[in-house]
Amino acid sequence: MEDIQPKKKISDKIAEEKPAAKELTHSTSHHHEPACPHCGSTNVYGISRVVGYYSVIDNWNKSKQAELKRRQKGNYWHADE
Repeated sequence: MEDIQPKKKISDKIAEEKPAAKELTHSTSHHHEPACPHCGSTNVYGISRVVGYYSVIDNWNKSKQAELKRRQKGNYWHADE
């Protein structure tokens, strides 16, 4: 069985340095989750990367928002063991 601890350390470091990534944030609109799946808070917004840098989804034009809707989606969550 593979030792995942080195990968977990890297993941934890990334989470500390980059607390918002497209896989870990949820939007209140645009067909994303309306609340945080971890704590239930509705005080959330989406940040994603379509054009090479991260930005708030609500600020995107209609074309970029449509591109986001067409993407393959995953259900990813980083939590302490």
